[in-house]
Amino acid sequence: MTRSESKHAMLDEMGAVPVVVDALDPDQVAEAVGKARPDVIVHQLTALAGQGMRGLKHRVAMTNRLRTEGTDHLLSAGQAVGVRRFVAQSFPLYARTGGPVKSEEDPVDPAPPRDYLEAAAALFHLEEAVLDAGWTEGIVLRYGP
Repeated sequence: MTRSESKHAMLDEMGAVPVVVDALDPDQVAEAVGKARPDVIVHQLTALAGQGMRGLKHRVAMTNRLRTEGTDHLLSAGQAVGVRRFVAQSFPLYARTGGPVKSEEDPVDPAPPRDYLEAAAALFHLEEAVLDAGWTEGIVLRYGP
């Protein structure tokens, strides 16, 4: 699933069956997932790619929506077709305590810096929604910075 027609050929060359979808449109997501009928959904929706700092605020805001609304749309579509596993990309917002190397047992930051509040809320939503989905095996991977 991609939002960009320009990535269609690259995905096709990689052996995927590409489909252009607006992940913020629940009907488009449901249709794409319904046609694919996957066993597993790997959610890596992001809008962060771009040219340095230009447009970064917009890309972050869009990524926050993808981590909330997009997650909800994918979960709903996945539940409708009975996916057995749902894997989602997250980002480490660990508490600023202890050493620099963190594990899943380390606590997340309960009070992230003001600049990260919206992103943190979106990540917390994503993680909670995926891990609380009782109908599938929800897995969240916190990619390192």
